[in-house]
Amino acid sequence: MPTATERIPVLVTKVDKSRFEKKAKRLGFRSIGDFARQAMTGFNPNRAEEEAAFDALLKNVKKGTRKAEQRIDQTLKACDDSNLRMAQLDAWMRQNGYA
Repeated sequence: MPTATERIPVLVTKVDKSRFEKKAKRLGFRSIGDFARQAMTGFNPNRAEEEAAFDALLKNVKKGTRKAEQRIDQTLKACDDSNLRMAQLDAWMRQNGYA
């Protein structure tokens, strides 16, 4: 790795500098400079891959939501059918003197 000889001055507040130092240390960097170099090296303004992944996630969420709605509708129908059978049984029991 070539020796670093150039500076990129970035002005920050004391609070931000302290926050960046803590974050760099927590993430295992030797310094804010190492942290900043890694962050700048990894930055990619072309987010097409991330957007595609997000779109795929949204498709799956929509598909899952549709399935869940269908299952809820099926469950509500089963409950309605059960309530109807219970009402019929209750009416039969009253008619035959069991209630």
